[in-house]
Amino acid sequence: METQAKNYSLRIERDLKEWVKARAQSNNRSMNAEIGFILKEKRMQEEEEQQKKAA
Repeated sequence: METQAKNYSLRIERDLKEWVKARAQSNNRSMNAEIGFILKEKRMQEEEEQQKKAA
């Protein structure tokens, strides 16, 4: 279930911003969509790791 997105200012170092920008361009996404994608990937990875530890 997806909720409405909230605005959020993000301050990141220039080199990290350029990395996200390049990755977004290569994946045909906006920087915002790319950051969301990266965060969702990381969350899924951590949830899988927690499940393995709990088993």
